[in-house]
Amino acid sequence: MDISFLGGAREVGGSCILLTIYNKNILLDCGIRQSSSKDALPDFKLIQDKGGVDAIVISHAHMDHIGSLPIISREYPEARIYTTRMTKDLMRVLLYDSLKIMNHREGEIPLYAEKDVISMLNRVFPINYMVKFTVFDNIVLTFYMAGHIAGASCVYITTPEGSFFYSGDFSLFSQKTVEGLKLPKLRPDVAIFESTYGDRLHSNRQVEEEKLVGIIDECIREKGKMLIPAFALGRAQEVILIVKKAMNKKVLKNIKVYVDGMIRDINRAYKLNPLYLKNSLGKKILKGIEPFYDDNIIAVKDNETRENILESEEPCVIISSSGMLTGGYSQYYAEKIAAMEKGYIVITGYQDEESPGRKLLDLLKDEEDKKLCINEKTIEVKCKVEKIGLSAHSDKFEIKSLIHLLNPRSIFIVHGDQKVVESFSRELFSEVTGEIYAPKCGESYEIYVHRPRKQRERYIGKIMNSYEELDEGNVRKLWEFVYDNYGKKLFTLEELFYIWRGRNKLKNSFEHFQKIIINSPYFESDSKRLFLFGCQEEEKVRKILDKKELKPNELREIIYEHFGKFNFKKASYIYDEKKIILSFDFPAVVNGDIYDVMKEFQEEWGWEVKISNRVNINAVSEIIKEFFQKENINKISYRLEKNEVLVNLNSPVDIEESKERKFKNITGMDILIKSTGDLATKNTDIIAVKADNECDTMEQNKALQFIDEFFHSEEFKPYKKSVKSCLNKKYIELSFISPVIGKKYKRSIKKIADSTGWDISISESANQNKIIEMAVVLCKRESIELRKNPAFNSFDLSVELKIKEGCLENNKEKLKDIKNEFEHKTGCVLKW
Repeated sequence: MDISFLGGAREVGGSCILLTIYNKNILLDCGIRQSSSKDALPDFKLIQDKGGVDAIVISHAHMDHIGSLPIISREYPEARIYTTRMTKDLMRVLLYDSLKIMNHREGEIPLYAEKDVISMLNRVFPINYMVKFTVFDNIVLTFYMAGHIAGASCVYITTPEGSFFYSGDFSLFSQKTVEGLKLPKLRPDVAIFESTYGDRLHSNRQVEEEKLVGIIDECIREKGKMLIPAFALGRAQEVILIVKKAMNKKVLKNIKVYVDGMIRDINRAYKLNPLYLKNSLGKKILKGIEPFYDDNIIAVKDNETRENILESEEPCVIISSSGMLTGGYSQYYAEKIAAMEKGYIVITGYQDEESPGRKLLDLLKDEEDKKLCINEKTIEVKCKVEKIGLSAHSDKFEIKSLIHLLNPRSIFIVHGDQKVVESFSRELFSEVTGEIYAPKCGESYEIYVHRPRKQRERYIGKIMNSYEELDEGNVRKLWEFVYDNYGKKLFTLEELFYIWRGRNKLKNSFEHFQKIIINSPYFESDSKRLFLFGCQEEEKVRKILDKKELKPNELREIIYEHFGKFNFKKASYIYDEKKIILSFDFPAVVNGDIYDVMKEFQEEWGWEVKISNRVNINAVSEIIKEFFQKENINKISYRLEKNEVLVNLNSPVDIEESKERKFKNITGMDILIKSTGDLATKNTDIIAVKADNECDTMEQNKALQFIDEFFHSEEFKPYKKSVKSCLNKKYIELSFISPVIGKKYKRSIKKIADSTGWDISISESANQNKIIEMAVVLCKRESIELRKNPAFNSFDLSVELKIKEGCLENNKEKLKDIKNEFEHKTGCVLKW
């Protein structure tokens, strides 16, 4: 066995190890160094000297482990690449992002082209956790869950000349997105371990999470803006879920959290691979629940939004890549927030010595000259800088625990700064019986295993050899066979697939088999490893099947038993989707405890519960009448898209601030008051655009004709023009298909107002019928079948399509085109 260290030895970055075992060259990871003072690439000459590469194994998708993979794969196209399915999806996102960055850097020659990435991805052969796969004769590769990030693996290779373990980056502790490392009692002869934090012990994870929430709470009270630069893969998802949990539990007031950069693409990859995530998160995704975003956590997609975020006076949190402030949109935000006295920048992870993130942390020690060079600009730092320990690497104690568990004969320590590797290796020397090595980049070691350790074998003796494709009708047969022969033993999906069909070479779809098992009441996933499945107890199966057939009366009783205390007004049932919609008078102020009950209800009964965001206007009117018993109410107008109500009174009145707060607490809405003689009120004004006072007022019909002629060649036109009166002064109101479309013409309308002498307003109402009609027409044009008419929501100007079952999966591209065209023409959001 020969091991050559091409990168990642006595350094963090550029991980790349060539293992020669049983006459085959296997490359373990192929990363890149992101420090500007070092050669970016590993020492590839060693690969040529050793005779090339027969196979490549990737532990996880961080760039310091995959960044140069397209280069080496281009040189050795016959070498198949092995990794987990999740890592393959994440590699696609990160390498395309890297390609984009290289192509945009002035004066830089990209290390590889898009065609190299495409070719490389086509050579990836994904293997799930705990599946023993023969890569060559007598060479078996197995991946085990490493923690760290989603899809991260420890690598285990067994051969007749010895067994080999490579930890990759790992963590023993459970995070919000992934469980910690899970290993059986392996028996490696030779092992390589990372040592990023081999010189320290981590602080308590819960304490650090609470510290982060506390800093955000302070930012809210100070009405400040916070940037959390985060590694797009792993760290960002952790931070999002920490903040989301704190808001759901009302520990934090609702604050807008903006998610920007590559994080958005990583979030999508997570949602496509739920079996690689923590049980609670993965099951939520499998049930169709959005794991990351909600009304307060919002993805940023354009520069206009970024500018608005920074210009707004509202407090907010921005989670953006990159984590070391070396690129991405975090640099854009840091440049602005660093100079704010009420700004916050919170660092949550490892910072390279030369990175702006490290230099920002160094300013904590410097009380005087607080300046930061970022984006080729020198910024005076006025913001608060905080550091939170959310590392996804194991600390010294945890690394030692893994080494003691495996007890290999030869131990190599890598992936750590030189001082860390040296001190950790010396400390380890007195604690283990194996030989300790602290290799340098460019070194090779020949290890002779005199007597390879005997491996524990996992034997599956009894199989069904079925010629049927598994479906909902025959899955009970598999359950009975497994239960009778193996009891409660846990299996991977691949092992269950083998038990079902044996070695029959049929065209059975593994993806279809996987879907049946995941959704079956007969099998349940392990509480810590979502990718392992065991048989449910028969009594539990019966109860689940009974729950699936709840009668309407039974369902109503169960709903009132669980949710009656929250005083909902109505419960609607969608049986084909197993969904319950609860309606409240004032959904914005429903007790937050309901969300925990909703989650428990879904887990117990299999029905998803949602809260309708429609406000009961009649109930709001009754509250208003109580508030203004002595005043003469002229008109009540509702602006649900703005979550506010406008009350027109016939007589002047001053509303107390405490009354406004009380109304908001009861209804969740803002109240605005207009009265005779008081046109200008805070927060609103009926007249959107005023005419120049020096302009003569055009005769009414001529003014309306002028407006028609003005919009004749425009893409969008008002469908209605109304002459209205306010305080004895007439003005023209233009109604567009939605106010969003109308507001696009605000500058043009100013020109019309000045030309005609008329004040002009844009109607806040949307043409619901036309909007729904357009959605239906577009769906018919693209042959998208709807099971019922789309639903319009005036609260957020959105339309939800009710698509027939089975039509969604096959028409994703068409729906994307429909969505783009619909939103352009109506200004409303299209959902399905």
